[in-house]
Amino acid sequence: MKTRPTILFLLILLLLGSGLRAEENKEINWQEEIAGLRRELTTRHVDLFFNADSTLFYKGLDEVVKRAPGNSVLEVGMMLQQEVAKLGDANTRVNYNYLIDIHLILPFECYWFEEGLYVTDYWKDYASLEGKRMVSINGFPIQEVIDSLSTLISGATPVRIQYEVTKMITWVQVLNYFGFASEAEVEIGLEDASGLLSKELIRLPSPESERISIGPDPLPLGWQNTNTYFWDQYFPKNKLCFIQYNKCWSREAEEDFGSGASALFMPSFRDFEKEVLKTVKKQEIEKLVIDLRFNDGGNAVQGSEFVSKLQKTKIGKQAEVYLIVGRKTSSEALINAFDVMEALSPVVVGEDTGGRPNHFGEVKRFVLTTSNLIVSYSTSYITLLEENNPPALVPDIQTRQSFEGFMNGKDEAMEAIINHSGRL
Repeated sequence: MKTRPTILFLLILLLLGSGLRAEENKEINWQEEIAGLRRELTTRHVDLFFNADSTLFYKGLDEVVKRAPGNSVLEVGMMLQQEVAKLGDANTRVNYNYLIDIHLILPFECYWFEEGLYVTDYWKDYASLEGKRMVSINGFPIQEVIDSLSTLISGATPVRIQYEVTKMITWVQVLNYFGFASEAEVEIGLEDASGLLSKELIRLPSPESERISIGPDPLPLGWQNTNTYFWDQYFPKNKLCFIQYNKCWSREAEEDFGSGASALFMPSFRDFEKEVLKTVKKQEIEKLVIDLRFNDGGNAVQGSEFVSKLQKTKIGKQAEVYLIVGRKTSSEALINAFDVMEALSPVVVGEDTGGRPNHFGEVKRFVLTTSNLIVSYSTSYITLLEENNPPALVPDIQTRQSFEGFMNGKDEAMEAIINHSGRL
């Protein structure tokens, strides 16, 4: 088991929410507010009704106007998001996250493994949750809960649901919205490795304590540095170079495309790139692995340029190249995945991607006048596949990470790569 501080996500929610929660008490004319949402989205989005009936969308918004009085900004935000989610653009959404009360988040995190949804992190006071599979919430089967939560997910493909639901399922206010929980207590149904069922009653707010992460020491390779923007390692025994690219951002990207304020606190991609290219040129490499499975985007420019530099080293002709993708791979990370595919002809390994190859992007935002709900929308359409429009990039070698394998230190994708020989 490993300990770590309360996740950064909670702090972000606190910082965002503290200045805006007062809006809950404002008198809001929801008819005008939602009319503004309708007007701005239809005007600003590059092609809002590419896959939806405008009449049905407007009818849905009218229904929200009727239901809104007497509900909180958070609740109306979720109503609106359910309507926007039906449009099918993964990057167009009503962002209500800042209104989530950090004191009403369940004291654990989970991950969707091959066998189901497992508790992977928990506060020390709830050790009985450790490594168990979730089977119910307040008596409601977990699949019923997941089906309801998925109505809040824009572009809700099966793998995208697996990614998004693991965050949302701990937000008690969201569970309460669907009638699965109260804000006073939640009963979690669990199953251990032997199939023994148990229940854990969590009273809210939960007192915060030390946070515990389950897993072997060391963790499976791909899980060791998922919070690191990018890192690499060379394995002489296997003559394998492993590159994991978790975020399409860096010190240089912050200076070029961001505000620049946080640049000094970010890692340098230029330094990372220099070290990787040195390894590629000097070490004997039989297998090169580029891992994008935990990358959900940022800015594609530095990744595209890096792949171009890798191509110039001729590594694609000297070694077998593998690309790992997964449920989180989307947006600009998906663009970089296609960069790798075009330049280095890799064998693609892992899960279906969370993003579509052809997708809406270049996201911008506007804020609703009184509620302060933040609305994201797409300003362009990115085509990575000309001939068809599949819901995901499908790997050549499909692998699903099992909970049992994870606990035994086994990275299923890397196992498949190590055992694979020759191009497909």
